[in-house]
Amino acid sequence: MSFTISAVEGKQDLDSFNQLPYRIYRDDPNQVYPLLDELKHFFDRDKNPFFNHAVAQQWIARDASGTVVGRIAAAVDKYSNDHQKEEVGFFGFYEAEDNLELASLLLETARSWIADQGMQTMRGPGCFTSNHDWFGCQVDGLFNRPVVGMPYNPKYYQQHFDNFGLLKAKDLFAWYMESDGEIPQKIQRMIDRVIERPGLKLRNIDMSRFEEEAGLLRKLYNESWSQNWGFIPMDDDDFAYSAKDMKSMVDPAFILIAEMEGKPVGFSVTFPDFNIATQPMKGRMYPFGWLKFLMAKRKIKYARMPLMGVLPDYRKLGVDMALVYRTLQAVFSKGITAGECSWILEDNKPMNRILEGYGANMYKTYRIYEKPVV
Repeated sequence: MSFTISAVEGKQDLDSFNQLPYRIYRDDPNQVYPLLDELKHFFDRDKNPFFNHAVAQQWIARDASGTVVGRIAAAVDKYSNDHQKEEVGFFGFYEAEDNLELASLLLETARSWIADQGMQTMRGPGCFTSNHDWFGCQVDGLFNRPVVGMPYNPKYYQQHFDNFGLLKAKDLFAWYMESDGEIPQKIQRMIDRVIERPGLKLRNIDMSRFEEEAGLLRKLYNESWSQNWGFIPMDDDDFAYSAKDMKSMVDPAFILIAEMEGKPVGFSVTFPDFNIATQPMKGRMYPFGWLKFLMAKRKIKYARMPLMGVLPDYRKLGVDMALVYRTLQAVFSKGITAGECSWILEDNKPMNRILEGYGANMYKTYRIYEKPVV
């Protein structure tokens, strides 16, 4: 079978790129389609501040009949390479029918472009960096409906990447927790000691000072994650873009700031699993998607904690354990009885131990791949 790869140029190609998932996942009840309007904004060079420090290209693949059967995108982010002191180009937005020839053509197109940008390594899949959603390819665990902000893919994508010679760069874990509000006794004793630590205070975000509090969250995120693998600092514009819908969507009880002697030293962010509400919309807000969202939103009994961080000098004081505990109290009080902590780096042993101690189960594994491009 022959395939042709072409760069995305113009509205028609962009629509084909964005709508391919409707073909790939047409018989898959687990897929949650991203909102098409948000996807269009993401690739709008004038609206997304990511492109102030990055370049990107998209491609679509057609079979002999002219049907779009695959897509891929690649990006080079100056912020990422400057911070990590490496020369890496990301590939992402990968979708393809199950054909190894097609997969190799798509991945080779991204590899060649990344090499032409002067990079040494291709890494992905992603959207495009660790500051964006849909980071990684699921390779193990329960392939069910993904929670908000997490990727989902057919199982055969792992074969596509392995066959092309991509190797594991890092695995990311998702932990599942279900509880009636009871905390294991051993953990509860440890929590009691932490919560009573002199000078430690956990508070909710103050929505009356949202802009100021959002700036504090960005500062804590950048400082606490700065040494993490794959981390990219967020400037004001990037953070504002990522958090543009936060004020209208979040429950302040689910966003915590930890202070020690009045100094902010840690934070955690948890969201209700809005995928439960957006899945029936099939990526379209209009004409009736918003109504489906409002109806389903009331039934959300699941949450995800995507972000938590503690400043390096305060990491041995149990602040992270206290943040998890207070988050559990908050979600239980809202009628949420289950949730996911994700993603956690495979070598983040302290956080993985904490979640295991709380009785969570590591139930999904996502993989970041990489390969030299020269």
